[in-house]
Amino acid sequence: LHTVADEDMGWQLATGRYVVQHHQIPRTDVLSFTSAGKPWAYPPSAGVLFYLTYSAFGYAGLSWFCALACLTVVAYLARRGDLGSALLAMFAVQSIAARTAPRADLFSTAFFAFFLGELWGYHRGASSQPWLLPVVMLFWVNLHPGFIAGLAAIGAYLLIEVMDLLFAERRHDVRLRLQRIWPWLAACFAVTLVNPWGWRIYVASLTLSGLAAPPAGRLNSNSFIGEFQGVPISRSLLYQLVDVRHMESGLTWLLLLAVFFVGLFLWKRQLGGALVALVALYLGLAHARYMGLFVITITTLGGTLLSEIFIIGHSKRSATADARQESGNEVGETRPLARVSEGVATIIALVFCGVALLHIADFVSSRTYVVFNADWRFGAGESSWLPERAVAFIRSEQLPGNIFEEYALGGYAAFSLGPHYPDFIDGRGDRLSPDLVAEQLRLYVEGPDSQLWRSEADRWNLNVLLVATSGFRGLQKMDPLAFCQSATWRPVYMDDVSLVFLRNTPQNRPWIDRLQIDCRTQSLAPPAAASRSAMYDFYLNSGALFFELQRDRESESSLRNASAIYPESPSVHVLLASLFQRERSYAEAEREYRASIALNENGGAWYALGCLYANEGRNPEAVEAIERAARESTKPLDMYMTLGRLQIALNHPERALAAFTDAEKNSPFRKGAESLAPELYAEIAEGKSEAQRLLGHWPQAIDFQQKATSLTPAVASRWNRLAKLYEATGEVQSAAEARQRAAALQSPDASR
Repeated sequence: LHTVADEDMGWQLATGRYVVQHHQIPRTDVLSFTSAGKPWAYPPSAGVLFYLTYSAFGYAGLSWFCALACLTVVAYLARRGDLGSALLAMFAVQSIAARTAPRADLFSTAFFAFFLGELWGYHRGASSQPWLLPVVMLFWVNLHPGFIAGLAAIGAYLLIEVMDLLFAERRHDVRLRLQRIWPWLAACFAVTLVNPWGWRIYVASLTLSGLAAPPAGRLNSNSFIGEFQGVPISRSLLYQLVDVRHMESGLTWLLLLAVFFVGLFLWKRQLGGALVALVALYLGLAHARYMGLFVITITTLGGTLLSEIFIIGHSKRSATADARQESGNEVGETRPLARVSEGVATIIALVFCGVALLHIADFVSSRTYVVFNADWRFGAGESSWLPERAVAFIRSEQLPGNIFEEYALGGYAAFSLGPHYPDFIDGRGDRLSPDLVAEQLRLYVEGPDSQLWRSEADRWNLNVLLVATSGFRGLQKMDPLAFCQSATWRPVYMDDVSLVFLRNTPQNRPWIDRLQIDCRTQSLAPPAAASRSAMYDFYLNSGALFFELQRDRESESSLRNASAIYPESPSVHVLLASLFQRERSYAEAEREYRASIALNENGGAWYALGCLYANEGRNPEAVEAIERAARESTKPLDMYMTLGRLQIALNHPERALAAFTDAEKNSPFRKGAESLAPELYAEIAEGKSEAQRLLGHWPQAIDFQQKATSLTPAVASRWNRLAKLYEATGEVQSAAEARQRAAALQSPDASR
């Protein structure tokens, strides 16, 4: 049971509201003013259910809905009542909870568990209801595009049966099972067409699942979106096996057990089970989005396997299992590996119950969330990162539209501010407006008075900026102090989790004159009669915002208050380290970074520590820390770029080339979308050019520098560097031409 914080929740609620109010299914975008009217295919039924739940019970109702969905899935996985299934289901709880957030994906998690469980039970000869599969699929295809996971479960079942055909003694039973079940499986495929879009739902499904490649010249959202990233295999992942209080400890154990189960399936000559477990392991490691499906697969298949190979006591059930195996009715003819006494089984159960109680205590106290997930807290209701008060301010003051919000915040804005204020972009943006997503990434690093911001504001008639400042999604790379001091944008609202800016135009002067605030002096009041976790959130968020606004004394005071509430908070230590680093108190900064890493080892803290070492000139230590960061991170692009520069400084050109190559592999602008990020690829090319120069490979160095200049022809410094390379190789004419280009770009006429 935790607060709702999912960034896709809002636009799905808004879609459900639209269906309820207009009694029709939207076939084009009706939420965003930047993509209004563009074709959009997404099953709306889940949004309707969420909206009706919200209308009756608010955000607390959504929290309970998700908690009960998680409970239902786990109960189904443990329904057989055997110890193996129960233990594996306990390992799976956290991953299932993460995939039963208030979004339509929740139904894919639940229905996949049912599909795989019923099909696996049917294959094993256990009680099952295959006739229910097409009924469930009919609901599924109208609730979430992830219905193809159900088809994948059917494919896994058929693979298992086909593999059994390789063994003569199993063929008869396989044929009988297939003869009985094939009409229900065929019906599952047929009912997928019973949806508002017919066969076209498959296109939407493959696209939204990340299985379809992005069109040429478009942002690779599979790289851009965090849940499509892989799970880094690192030392910290192995450490989670013994750190029972770690949020992902159960998932790590299931990853290890999956390998074990593959071996056991092979030993039992169940080739299909081995292949399915192996594919599930690969997909789970390759895409974090599929971790829920992975843990369900391993729990479903592995629970049965454990029950077969480790028999408890001398119960009637055990004797029956032995008899079934001896008669050949049980799939796999091997005897149990071991017979576990009831006393040992009781001890195992007690140990796991003890671990469960420890986890319960950590969840109820919100310690787990403080250490491992900044967006969630124990309890029901809205997450603290959502800018509820800023939204209320915009509505009450009737600020003019249009409103700019960043990608992750757009869904919440679509529901809380819409339909009066359509959103700028939301979680569908990588499909509806991929060019706009790429444009946003450039806006984040530009100054508020830049030409890019002015042109975008004119293009979309932007009048308000709504900025979330807390949680994983806060600020991106935007500089709130620069916006507070901007001539183009004026601050009119600030709290501990959000800022609101109004565009400085004559039409908006009445609001600015009445509402403008000073970010350097605006006070933040703690919530009255708040819970422990709410007070911690206030002080942590305030400390982070004060840091960005360079109100250092207030920042440190707030962070000390947050630390007093939750001393084990790694976020507090990182922010204190950043504060000390800005004050050039490097020893204190290093101590705080390492304290954060000791509490929760992650790529962000390692990268910050590496940058600290680089600032101190401790380049070998910086390289070691940033290499560690890249191995821990799901988005290591910046880390590899920094690593490449450091390797150049250390005169390690081969390692620099490898780092820049890794940066290319982790770019969201690959596979035909390189033109959307010319500066990034120019930096990579220039880095490779310098590495080749250090190696004495002058032709390659010139080729890479030529690529850098072709990508960014208006950057004079790159032409000057190309000229130096030409001069070093005796190409005088080419050097003169390059210097002439650089001089032309640096002339006053060029700036006009």
